Amino acid sequence: MITKTDSGIIKLDGRIDSNNAKQFEDELFAAVGENADKAVLDAEELEYISSAGLRVFLKLKKSLKGGVDVINVSNEVYDIFDVTGFTNLLDVKKALKEFSVEGLEQVGIGATAKVYRIDEDKIIKVFNPEVNAMMTEREGKMAKAAFVFGVPTAISYDTVKVGGSLGVIYEMLNAEDVMHHILKEPEKTDKYVDMFAEFVKKVHTIEVDSPDFMSAKDNRIMGIKGAKGKGVLSDETLDKMIAVMESIPDRNTFIHSDCHIGNVMLQSDGELMFIDMGACGKGHPIFDMGSMYLVYNFFASNDLDFGARDMLHGFTREQAKHIWDRFIRSYLGTDDEEYVALAEEQIGAVVGASIVLAALHIPGMFSKEALDAMQKLALDYYDKGIREICF
Repeated sequence: MITKTDSGIIKLDGRIDSNNAKQFEDELFAAVGENADKAVLDAEELEYISSAGLRVFLKLKKSLKGGVDVINVSNEVYDIFDVTGFTNLLDVKKALKEFSVEGLEQVGIGATAKVYRIDEDKIIKVFNPEVNAMMTEREGKMAKAAFVFGVPTAISYDTVKVGGSLGVIYEMLNAEDVMHHILKEPEKTDKYVDMFAEFVKKVHTIEVDSPDFMSAKDNRIMGIKGAKGKGVLSDETLDKMIAVMESIPDRNTFIHSDCHIGNVMLQSDGELMFIDMGACGKGHPIFDMGSMYLVYNFFASNDLDFGARDMLHGFTREQAKHIWDRFIRSYLGTDDEEYVALAEEQIGAVVGASIVLAALHIPGMFSKEALDAMQKLALDYYDKGIREICF
């Protein structure tokens, strides 16, 4: 009935009923151990469980501070947990179906995932292999939380396995991201960029005053402080970056946190919707502007080694820079060069102060040359004197 893996996961198999519930209890508690804080039970091969077996789960939960997770549960066994109310007492997750994207058209790309069209009504977002299950779960949770506040986003309805990765299936009507629309119809670049800018600006009027949404400012300050003593940058440099962050006003504005033309889908009915919601939070819109600034201004304007990825996503430098110039002016609603230049300088400073987090959490994404150049944006801004955010 029970096998414990090297990673500490306890695998269950067969049937658990009144005839063997006592044996199951003894074996289960022995496998968990006296000093455990939490138990993870893999029910992939569990065929059936009766109320007697469920009482053993309840007894185990009461003995562990960290609770009990039951994973890879079949539909039949999940129904038993659900109808008895145990899905409210334990963290119970169904077994994921296998899904293949072979032959499907790629219609979107982001920093953590690629998006494929399944049919006219559905798309699948496939996370990169290094993205863990916790982030995938947060994606669905935050998409639902944002939807409640009126943020245009698709609601996921299934999580699946795609080879060694996880995928989330969304219901969307013949959707493709704005980036691919521009790549296919470059003559309509300004039209699509203006649509995107209007969409982002409208979303930035939505307030999400809820603990579900983390403060982008607080989160980044905490991350930069956590870099102290790790040899990435000097404490003096990190303190300057913290000061840049602390100068940003607090807001409850919805922040996507990876807001770029590859993460906004344009549906056949003309409606725009966000995808890639795992990192969204709340804060000043300047945090969202950085995602566009980094690719379509910074990398488009500098002859730098991009590191591990094609940062321009298939655009030439000239095309990318035009997209940024059109976007920032459309978003700000002005062609005033002095005002635009100040906004760009402040956005760049936030990008430069944040980039230390990428160096810590996504090693190799950027070359050292690029990291140094981005960090210089924040330091130069600090040295010139921090000013009030202009938008």
